[in-house]
Amino acid sequence: MATYDTSSVYALTPMNSNLLGLWEAPEVTPTGNEVTVTIERHMRYRPDLLSYSLYGSPKLWWIFKMLNPDKLNDPIWDFKEGLEILTPSRTEVTSYLG
Repeated sequence: MATYDTSSVYALTPMNSNLLGLWEAPEVTPTGNEVTVTIERHMRYRPDLLSYSLYGSPKLWWIFKMLNPDKLNDPIWDFKEGLEILTPSRTEVTSYLG
């Protein structure tokens, strides 16, 4: 049976044999403790770079999409220079991962 790193969106996905079940996204909602970040030019189309910068892992980029669904319809191509998004703290990210 495959195992996934805790930062992976698949970490909490149920598995049967070697098949993944349906992924149930963790509830990612604003708590009021988020910080607004303006995407810089060198991070354009690269949410993985911001994830690494904030959380030490490039694999947590999906949290930006879940916390900013109105701004990031496509989490890669909508990740443009000058866009302001909410970003959770490391503590909040850890709570999302269970």
